Amino acid sequence: MDIRTKLALALVFVSLLSMALLGTFAYHTAAGLLQEISVRQLDALAEGKKRDLVKVQEGWRDQLRLIRSRTDLRENLQHFYADGNAAAFKRVSEIIENTVTATDNLDRINILDLQGNEVLGFGSAENPHPHLVPDNPQQVLYGGSYLSSNGGLRVAFSSLLSFDGVAVGVIEVVFDALDLYSVTGNYTGLGDSGEALVVKQDGDSILVLNPVRYDVSGAVRRFENAKASIPMSRVVAGEDIIFAERVRDYRNEDVWAATRYLQDLQWGLIVKVDAAEEAKRADRLREAMIDIGLALSAFAIIGGTLLGLYLARPIHALALLVERVREGETELRADASGDDEIAYLAESVNELLDHMQAKDQAPTSDKHV
Repeated sequence: MDIRTKLALALVFVSLLSMALLGTFAYHTAAGLLQEISVRQLDALAEGKKRDLVKVQEGWRDQLRLIRSRTDLRENLQHFYADGNAAAFKRVSEIIENTVTATDNLDRINILDLQGNEVLGFGSAENPHPHLVPDNPQQVLYGGSYLSSNGGLRVAFSSLLSFDGVAVGVIEVVFDALDLYSVTGNYTGLGDSGEALVVKQDGDSILVLNPVRYDVSGAVRRFENAKASIPMSRVVAGEDIIFAERVRDYRNEDVWAATRYLQDLQWGLIVKVDAAEEAKRADRLREAMIDIGLALSAFAIIGGTLLGLYLARPIHALALLVERVREGETELRADASGDDEIAYLAESVNELLDHMQAKDQAPTSDKHV
């Protein structure tokens, strides 16, 4: 193998090795940055959905405040308690019936006395929780969330009813969870695999309050504490966490997740996305880098070969010169132009050839007299 081939191969090898090392470093760095961006995006989505759930909760409370503000409701209830007025009782019944009928997300309104005993009510929803009596007229008390007999989520709130500054009773309103589902059912930013879960501790198990993305039946999910996923167990304990490392979800799939805890409702929010889907970004990056690497490798092979041949040309010319001089062409001289080591070597070869030629042309002294 001559010097030209060796030099060309050396240049090509160094170029390919450098590109491979640089590509590996760039891929791992970029993949890490993509993961960091995905996790931050997931955390931002979790925070956004938490704000949406808080708005939903405040909307329920505002509806209750609006209902309790009706003067005719409070006045007739006061008349009924004062003298047992049957007409006043009938009017209160009409008011709550009309309110439930006219409002889409109301399932039931109960009127309670100040001891929490139900006086009258209207609606289809049952409430298995004890009735709660707020401490002051401005308070809107969260009464709990539960599943109705048909599997739908119901949320209860209660507030005092007062007339002329005197508490005359309690109004309890039970809402359905359609507004909640509109938040959890919005998968914008969660790709093809992501979803949001709202969970709560329910005895010795964790209850998922919204339909999950991968079950078209919409059936309620309940998980025993020992079998619940890590994000579920941590969020119902009141922790806000970003799971930057892969964790298993209820499907036993690797996911990245972010959690938020809603203190007022004692709900946990989990926003997650499959790690496999997020890894596709890194896979596309790797494929693009491989394509670029192949193109650069072809350039390196061609360029390295041509550059090797170009750099080895003076050395090859010197080798040919020496071979021809050996065959008797002593008048040949090397090209000594330039100021690099090869030019200095060519100049030394020329001096050697001049010396040898001068020695050959010198007259031979006669040894015999």
